[in-house]
Amino acid sequence: MTTAQIKNSFKNIGEVEATIAPSSLVLKLSFTNTSLRYFVLSQTSHQIIFWGDYTLHNISSDIELANRVEKIFEKDEILQINYSKILVGLDDTYSVMPTEFSFLINQEEQQSQNLGDTELVYQTSEKILQTIKRLFPKAELLHLNSTYLHTLPKYLNESTEKLFLNVSHSHFDLVRFNGDKKLRLMNRYPYQASSDFIYFVLLCCDELKINRGETELVLMGSIDSESEIYDLCLRYFRHLSFIQKPEAVNFTKAFENFPKHHHFNLYNLNP
Repeated sequence: MTTAQIKNSFKNIGEVEATIAPSSLVLKLSFTNTSLRYFVLSQTSHQIIFWGDYTLHNISSDIELANRVEKIFEKDEILQINYSKILVGLDDTYSVMPTEFSFLINQEEQQSQNLGDTELVYQTSEKILQTIKRLFPKAELLHLNSTYLHTLPKYLNESTEKLFLNVSHSHFDLVRFNGDKKLRLMNRYPYQASSDFIYFVLLCCDELKINRGETELVLMGSIDSESEIYDLCLRYFRHLSFIQKPEAVNFTKAFENFPKHHHFNLYNLNP
């Protein structure tokens, strides 16, 4: 595959074979000011068969991001496949509200995703929306955090309290459920230094009356056991783990050493 010479670094895992019918493939795609990532799922084998990851540099506006995404699309043959389904995960700042308050949503300026008794509300620039619709006319737009409301309750059990953290380079999402597996809190916190990170986590624990000695902190996203943030979490929580992939999600052998907690929200993206 040829990659674009547009100040990007690109890596991939897996292979999309020419014999695989496009009608059996699903594209799961997301991009921000710093990256464009996607997974390709084969519905025939029920496996993730390909992963693409572009690191984006020097993006200062939505117009520049849209132009960069368009250039990547023009150069990347995998993105041009006629997929049976395309899911685009948006990662904009969001708010969560009960469905009965959905009348407060400004339909002209905001997007929303209904998740049963919860409404996930966010705002994406018109330029980004136009670019997605032009490049991927069949795409279904979802918020990446909808993954957590669909998937994380399955990780809860009666014997262990859990607090979920998805870590990005500039923010983290904290997700907490009640004992009946109903969402109690999902919120995003920006941070610059690891000290900011742990301050907000501990503050949330105090406000939610979370016992850090008994609650398991489940990590996902851009964090590994060698990171400073991980060391801080280990200092303040007795029980610490990285989230494991759901049993229903499978990867080809090429992904054997791929850390499954890194992009949990994207490869689990479903309507």
